[in-house]
Amino acid sequence: MNPSTLAIASEFVKTGMEKANVPLTETLEAYLSITFARFIGEAITVDLLTVRINQAMDARAPQDTFRGLADECLIACAFFEGRLRRSGTIRHYVGLGQMTYDAADMTEQAYGFMPMRDVIASAAEHQPDDSRILVDTARSGSATAKKELEDQNVIVGPWGRDPSSGLLWR
Repeated sequence: MNPSTLAIASEFVKTGMEKANVPLTETLEAYLSITFARFIGEAITVDLLTVRINQAMDARAPQDTFRGLADECLIACAFFEGRLRRSGTIRHYVGLGQMTYDAADMTEQAYGFMPMRDVIASAAEHQPDDSRILVDTARSGSATAKKELEDQNVIVGPWGRDPSSGLLWR
């Protein structure tokens, strides 16, 4: 990573924060900028992410390994939702990323996982094609997805006969 790559990543994160209207702490903003800069030009391995994290947990891997896996999970949740959905819901991967940051002893990143994901996805102008994807993302804790659904007069909640939908139309 060089200074120009970090500057590009930092600008990308600032743009995402503005578009998503999601404020990040200075720590999370800096961490997200550095993380994004590390992944610029790198291959991201989203395949078998759950398996790789479970193997790391079983092997009691070092914290750096958990941090790297959590970073991959964060980037995958922001850019490769469609690919991740082939083997699970976005809620699964958000929880997996949070748990992995927690295993790396990075509490602020664990709690800030969804806001960081929203910032990156907003900067990339990623818009879900399917309303079911938007609902899944909102149920994962995405404030931007909840706002978009609210703009469509949909409220996501735990009520209703079908617990898998949890939708209420206004």
